[in-house]
Amino acid sequence: MKFKDFPLNVRLRLVCGFCIRIVGSAIFPFMALYFSEELGKVPAGIIMISFVIVGYLTGLFGGYFSDRFNRKVVLQIGQVIQIICFLGMTIAIHPSNNWALIVAILYFGHAVSNGLNYPALEAIVIDSMEESNRKAIYVYDYWLVNLAIAGGVMLGGAFYRDHRFALFIGMTVILTVTTIILQRFLVDTYTGNRSTPSNPIHGVIENYKIALRDRRWITFVFGSMLVFSTEFHMANYIGVHLAESFESRQILGIPVDGVRMMAFMQLENTLLVVAITFAVTAFVKRFKEKTIFFIGLSLYITAYAAITSMNSFIVLAVLAIIFTIGELLYSPIRQVKQVDLLDPERRASYLAFGGLTFHGAKLVAAAGIVVGAFIGPVLMSGYMFVFGALGAYLYYVSLYKMQPARQLAA
Repeated sequence: MKFKDFPLNVRLRLVCGFCIRIVGSAIFPFMALYFSEELGKVPAGIIMISFVIVGYLTGLFGGYFSDRFNRKVVLQIGQVIQIICFLGMTIAIHPSNNWALIVAILYFGHAVSNGLNYPALEAIVIDSMEESNRKAIYVYDYWLVNLAIAGGVMLGGAFYRDHRFALFIGMTVILTVTTIILQRFLVDTYTGNRSTPSNPIHGVIENYKIALRDRRWITFVFGSMLVFSTEFHMANYIGVHLAESFESRQILGIPVDGVRMMAFMQLENTLLVVAITFAVTAFVKRFKEKTIFFIGLSLYITAYAAITSMNSFIVLAVLAIIFTIGELLYSPIRQVKQVDLLDPERRASYLAFGGLTFHGAKLVAAAGIVVGAFIGPVLMSGYMFVFGALGAYLYYVSLYKMQPARQLAA
């Protein structure tokens, strides 16, 4: 299916999302560095952890509001807050001001606005999809996300240190333009579900009680959390392991140490995704979806687990290719299956609750640093593989063994 054949809402989401991500990827990965330099490492760590917590909690309320009221209105409120916060950060981060504490406060405001934006926009887009085009849409989205990240990281590496103010201006302008475009052209026919409690706190609790009672959804979320934790170990245990044990060497005249080796694998992953996504998608169409899904998961989990105890440049580079191919095979299918599990009346709430996938995976990966200090690299590979395999099993149970809640109710 071609891009021009997608519903208007989907095309708007893909294009606007790409524009926001490419500049955001030049800013957000460097914010921890900024706060560390300006406020100190401990305050920077507290800010970044708090940012994740605030973003998740706000997302829960964003999901509730997006299911109770018109989603486009909720999206508009979140976007206006986001523009105001970035405008304030742009002024505060100017070299003549550099009010780091103000930047930190407004950074939390950005987390709040993002918590409102994400469930509302994603629910609007999902409402616009048809079952026949979901996989094609998610393949395009997956490709554009990686292209934006690749471009954004290069943009940030080139300009963040000396031209940070210009990047913040660019982000403010892009947020304003995309907000105008979405509010002008985005179509939302959802009027809201007023049967949910009017008290936001009560409403959030009731909505997520329903999500928690959906055993199929909870199993899928925990499976996703365990599978994703294998990749998130890259920024935690794997990064520490390579920094300590990878023997520095010259590759084509370039000195490569453990940190650069990890960066090389991440760059390899991003460039491969951009280069071969559509070719791989076209090739696997002839095979059964279930078979491709679990082959992809097996490659993905096994490669990440193996990386944990390897030190050879060639082996690590090959393993990066393997986990990338695995990711290409299973990720679009996972996204399609996730949509199938959402309660149509509570899509935004389900999506917001599903944020536990990423936050829980980050916690599992962070714990891996402590575990790895006691068991060593080889056993750590086994530890990661077991977590990934358990996640794959939970996928199997939720997607292919459990009956949908609607059938059970019937």
